[in-house]
Amino acid sequence: MLLKKAHKPGNHLFSVGFLVLLLSLPVIGGPTPPTLDCPSYVLMDPDSGEVIYGRNIHDQRVPASTTKIMTALLAMEKSGPNDIVTVSHRADCEGGSSLGIKEGEKIPLADLACAMMVKSGNDAAVAIAEHISGSVTAFCDLMNKRAEELGMVDSHFSSPNGMPCDNHYSSAFDLALLASEAMSHPEFRDWVSMTKVHFDRFGDRDDITFESTNHFLDLFPLATGIKTGYTNLAGFCLVSSAAYRGKTLIAVVLGCERNMQWTDTIDLFDYGFTLYDPDYPAFKEIYERGAVF
Repeated sequence: MLLKKAHKPGNHLFSVGFLVLLLSLPVIGGPTPPTLDCPSYVLMDPDSGEVIYGRNIHDQRVPASTTKIMTALLAMEKSGPNDIVTVSHRADCEGGSSLGIKEGEKIPLADLACAMMVKSGNDAAVAIAEHISGSVTAFCDLMNKRAEELGMVDSHFSSPNGMPCDNHYSSAFDLALLASEAMSHPEFRDWVSMTKVHFDRFGDRDDITFESTNHFLDLFPLATGIKTGYTNLAGFCLVSSAAYRGKTLIAVVLGCERNMQWTDTIDLFDYGFTLYDPDYPAFKEIYERGAVF
């Protein structure tokens, strides 16, 4: 026969009282997630692929010049750094942000890719596309194939540089995946960490310096890259990476108002690094007072 244990009245009162006490204690949790005005953003751990925080991460949006991350990735994967790129008439005539390269100039691919990422040269992206695939159209096919391999299901590329065109889109999540893959290449990490790059010889020009469009490198001490983007339709976009105490995170913000791409990204990294290390705010305060991490 199953015997039931008798309950003492005092035990029941103790349980209820203990529960009330627990519910009255303050909740000790992690940092409060930031509230951002940016319509689409994500914070990702590139080591695990985990999404730490985000909003509308799979919304298809115009990526503008963050497109060049894919162009640079394919430049590393599909050609050698010492390949010589001959600038075409089409590349020479490409509008928007430019390196000023001229038809017939011959430039080592690694130099061209580096300058493209630093200065955001639309002309360089076209030259690289034509060098690798023979035409921009064929290169876009290659971009879409690589995107599929990376699991970028929210993306379609119709341009190597992000200039306005039809059927060209990506998402915050996809761009974080892309950035994670690109940052696995040491040469890419070098390119996107530069605030400026100097060449003794670049095409037909001597002693030329290109300054980065990515002001985040100067604004946030832990920044290690990556790429800005802007068009009227895209708004202000930023794909970025930062490292703190051996931990790297990737942040993507799309469709921001002017200058909000910097502050929104800082808020994302501050949140992520505080999750990683509760002492992070103290280190940030020390830095802001003029010390160095």
